[in-house]
Amino acid sequence: MIVRLFRLLASPSLALTLLGLLVVAALAGGTLPQSARLSPQELDAWHQAWPLLSLWLERLGLADVYASTGFFALYVALIVNLTAGTVAHVAYLLAWFRGEASARTLSLSALPPALVSLPEAGPNGRRRGGWGLAGLPLLHAGVVVIVVAALVNSSDRLGAHFELAEGEVLSQAKGKLLLERGSRLPGDELGFRLRLDALRVEMESGRFRELQARVSLQQADGPLRQETLAVNHPLRVGSYQIYLDKNVGQTALFERTLPDGQRRSLLINFMVARESWGKDTPLVRDEVMMFEERPVNFRMALTPGAAPRFRLIAERRGKPVFEGVLAPGEVADLGVYQLKFIGTAPWAGLYLASGQALKWVFAGFVLALAGFALHLLVHPRRLRLRRDGDGWLLEGWAMRDDWRFDRQWREWERGR
Repeated sequence: MIVRLFRLLASPSLALTLLGLLVVAALAGGTLPQSARLSPQELDAWHQAWPLLSLWLERLGLADVYASTGFFALYVALIVNLTAGTVAHVAYLLAWFRGEASARTLSLSALPPALVSLPEAGPNGRRRGGWGLAGLPLLHAGVVVIVVAALVNSSDRLGAHFELAEGEVLSQAKGKLLLERGSRLPGDELGFRLRLDALRVEMESGRFRELQARVSLQQADGPLRQETLAVNHPLRVGSYQIYLDKNVGQTALFERTLPDGQRRSLLINFMVARESWGKDTPLVRDEVMMFEERPVNFRMALTPGAAPRFRLIAERRGKPVFEGVLAPGEVADLGVYQLKFIGTAPWAGLYLASGQALKWVFAGFVLALAGFALHLLVHPRRLRLRRDGDGWLLEGWAMRDDWRFDRQWREWERGR
């Protein structure tokens, strides 16, 4: 019973089935919209455009394929199958070396020229291409490393979206980073300070012709340095990587005066559609904000441009707190707060990622590729001659897919 179970777990047919399912799952995760890869604005737009489809994708676990239980189970099953297959293959290789594996035998009355020197090789015969025997175990081990590293990366990875307006600084994670599901943050302090100095956006027919962000970066107590972020050219900061996520907009800048006289900045970001970038089209946003632990409904409209305007309607429990249009320098009195409209600035969406296990995924690919190359290019063979009366008994061991050895063996058969 145990032997049958082990053979089933090590079955190549099971490996092909699991790899096929893994390919299908990878295609689904790479083709269907995945909530983990979408920024908050893109996710809201996806839900609004396809409410029924997005709902069913979430119910079926297809909105976050790589974090689903089924994908995890597939990974585990593949690890078990590859480990069992590697053990079975190593056992076969040991038997192959000891001559206990099944061999081909051929009775010869006279030795072909190619085998004349073979008896001098000793009782164990002649071996050739021994490194090729390590090909399949290395290939299996590489795939196991890839799968295990991917599992570790999925449980210990960081993926977070955030937005920065020109002049805004990111130094702490709390209240600024929007973590993806399954992501973990090592702490509130990120270990660096990032300031967006300038954003350059050029559109052409509703598409980005150019998107760049000039930033100032300071790690721990290190020097301040200037960097340029571009699409598909991330900025490496320690163990993190920072990407531009192709979302841009306009920020309404305020100075907030508290009852005790303290002044703090307040930034309210508005998403801008790509086809509307550079136009003075009013941007609308409705939101509930807490003031003195009481919810206040804000209905806002920002008109960017050379003479920006900010229209605000604030209501608490259905009663208006403020309603009016603010120009730069004007103040909205909300009772416990005063908001002074400063102006506008562009903002950019960014993505912070960290995956320490990715280097192990790369190492697994290298290991698997090396194993595949050994198995494909190096052909292990073993020949042994023994006296059989007045003739010779030739025993040969080779891998099952060694067609060159098959051809040589048939030549010896015809010439005996």
